[in-house]
Amino acid sequence: MNNYEKFAAISKGNRRDFLSTLGLALGATAFPWSQIEAGLLDPSIQRKKQGATIRVVFLYPPSKTFADNPDGWWSWPGNDYDAEGHQQKYTKVLREFEKKHNLKLKIDKKSVSGAKDTQKVIQQIQTNRPDGLLLIMFYNGSLSQANLLLKASEELNIPTVFFIGLGVKHGPVDHYRRPGVYFIQSLDNLKAIELGLRMINTRKHLSQSRLLSITEAKNTSENTESFLGIKVRKVPFARYAEFFHQADINKKAHKLIKSLTDNAIEIRGVTTESLQNAMRAHFALKKLLQNEDADGLAMNCLKRGMLKPCVSFSLLNDQLITATCENDLPAAYTQMLGQSLVRRPGFQHNPCFETEKNHYYASHCTCPTKVYGPDGSQLKYLLRRFAHTNEGSCAIQAFWQKDDPVTMVHYYPGAKPKLDVYAGRVVQSHPMPPAAGCTTNVEIEITDRPDACMVKGHHNLLFCGDYARHFRLFAQLHRMELSDSNYKGPWPI
Repeated sequence: MNNYEKFAAISKGNRRDFLSTLGLALGATAFPWSQIEAGLLDPSIQRKKQGATIRVVFLYPPSKTFADNPDGWWSWPGNDYDAEGHQQKYTKVLREFEKKHNLKLKIDKKSVSGAKDTQKVIQQIQTNRPDGLLLIMFYNGSLSQANLLLKASEELNIPTVFFIGLGVKHGPVDHYRRPGVYFIQSLDNLKAIELGLRMINTRKHLSQSRLLSITEAKNTSENTESFLGIKVRKVPFARYAEFFHQADINKKAHKLIKSLTDNAIEIRGVTTESLQNAMRAHFALKKLLQNEDADGLAMNCLKRGMLKPCVSFSLLNDQLITATCENDLPAAYTQMLGQSLVRRPGFQHNPCFETEKNHYYASHCTCPTKVYGPDGSQLKYLLRRFAHTNEGSCAIQAFWQKDDPVTMVHYYPGAKPKLDVYAGRVVQSHPMPPAAGCTTNVEIEITDRPDACMVKGHHNLLFCGDYARHFRLFAQLHRMELSDSNYKGPWPI
């Protein structure tokens, strides 16, 4: 008899008392969630989006300049530098990025080598405005052409990645570290170029996204978040409740319950009824996502009894499908932004502070376990009753790894949106009780602020990994204000 069969047999005999005081340690050996969910989550829920169209321009003079220059001087990077060969190498890698990130790269085969070429490109981007521009400069003397293209992209509000592949630009570069531009001067750093392309593509994907707001609204309605362009559709909670009660506890449900129980390190106070209701919530939310052609959801989820969707929210975020608590739309926008940019789910949480250690606490009841991404390893977790009520609904308590770097983000929407970003590291995950808070409680050291109490915002999103610079560069590239009060660290600030 396997763990799930034992659980079902014991629970059937005495569901109320099952493991409430005993606790059952289980080995985390069977059925990774990513494989189980891949079969359970309808592929149609994963909406396909159009990738960003990005114009790619190389800047250097024709190769004949090397031979025809009478004094043998072509300027940096020197007469032996094979600019055409570098363009071919870069183009090959760019095509790989294009396929990997579902982009549409329009790569100019002929380099821009003078004012005439530059004006031709400017006219083309004015007529057919791309989602982004990538300038790759191999020659110090091409800087004047790059400046003209940067001026045009600024006037057209086109986010631009400006890459100098060698140390060919002498002197200060502060002028290029400005809103609307991701400036890179780094030796053949194609990873940096890839980040720039991803940042442009993230904004494009968000503009095609739809988020469900499940509230007490009587009818469905839709509006659009003004900056990122995310469509927000209000859906009556009654529809979710209807789908919840219609959900069948079928083979898929039993298979997912088995995955949950077999991988948990402990099960504490959880009954068959609570796990089955967790599956009903999961299938109801999946049906809503599919019916409404949506990418994610936020929900008024408190005081819902056994209809609470805590487990489902963890499962959905594990698969990079945004699910946020308490119908917090800014938290949902932040989760959607982070999932698209760094391909990892964030942990929406309540803030608390440890004043004597100068640490920060993040706690809530819907923590994902695949914080390293859908294909990464899984955090240890236990299944337990929801921390604040007695009806017996189920939640997941996840245990973050000590010393892992983390990035905390909060997006503030509006006509002039702001992004707040913090860097830190995991100190420990606390048991519940005595640490209190919600089901998952993570203690964090904030590493780019002198005082942890400087952290602002409620329901910030905590991402596992060192991504603070990624988010700050995203804000810089897309002309967002950074709310980095008291930030202590390298540019961008």
